Amino acid sequence: LDSLHLEIRMSDNKEMPRLDAGLQGELMKGANLKPTESNEKNVLPSAEDLKQEKTHQNILTGIEGFKADGLKPTETKEKTVLPNPSDIQAEKTHQGLIQGVESFSSEKLKNVKTREPQSPTAQYGVEKARDSSLAAVTGFDKTNLKKSETMEKNPLPAAEAIAQEMEHIKFKSGIEDFDRTKLSHAETVEKNSLPTKEIIAEEKSLN
Repeated sequence: LDSLHLEIRMSDNKEMPRLDAGLQGELMKGANLKPTESNEKNVLPSAEDLKQEKTHQNILTGIEGFKADGLKPTETKEKTVLPNPSDIQAEKTHQGLIQGVESFSSEKLKNVKTREPQSPTAQYGVEKARDSSLAAVTGFDKTNLKKSETMEKNPLPAAEAIAQEMEHIKFKSGIEDFDRTKLSHAETVEKNSLPTKEIIAEEKSLN
């Protein structure tokens, strides 16, 4: 502050800008600052950080020192995998479907009329008729019905009809179960008998 005061005094005789009276008074006063101590902190890295840094340095060293001359030459071979028969058949089926759809003629279609849903008025009429029918069935008076007796009829065939049916069944069974091996061999003899004298005379008399 003394040197600053001295410089201010020396500057009075020179062509220098003058300080403000208030600022000059503040500078002339002593500064009442509290003494403080500076503590420098140096945080050391942990063991995990050192390990990661060492691994990173080893990788970089390995990459920088790698020699491409040690690589063996290789040839790339392209392999085309052929589809199996099932895949070929599935592809043919798919292609056939696509071709069928693309070549389909809409002229072969039949004209179909779409049934339109009932209007709310018609639907209400149907529901009202159904409710009326249910109400009529529910409120029906069974006492107005007449008593009736059910007679079951199961007419049995007469004895004569049963006998004829049995004979018919035996006849059919005899034909179906007939053993042709029991037949004896026979020869057919054709006979052409001539008329007698009496027949001839009678024939002449009639003529």
